Amino acid sequence: RISYKQAIAVGLFQCLALWPGFSRSGSTISGGVILGLNHRAAADFTFIMAMPIMMGASFLSLVKHWDSLSSDLMPFFIVGFICAFVVALFVVRFFLRLINKIKLVPFAIYRIILGVILLLI
Repeated sequence: RISYKQAIAVGLFQCLALWPGFSRSGSTISGGVILGLNHRAAADFTFIMAMPIMMGASFLSLVKHWDSLSSDLMPFFIVGFICAFVVALFVVRFFLRLINKIKLVPFAIYRIILGVILLLI
């Protein structure tokens, strides 16, 4: 169970992703954990919260490029959508299982080391 206060605060952590180098899912999962959620609840909420954002972005892209779409291209878009959806389901399920086993510490260490290396380069 996530309170409205926690949900709003996690949403504010999502704003960190506006800066280059910040992962949207990483910032919201970390924000959820900081706010007292367990890793699984924070990850579940992050992926649930991503759905309206991704659907809105897809809709805006579709509207923006509507003129360049033709009926002969629709089968490609439909197959692409279905493939992307199925692969995303598997990846999310894999990630949620992984996060239950190893938490976020290895990912955080990797990101810090990579950031230092990139700063030095």
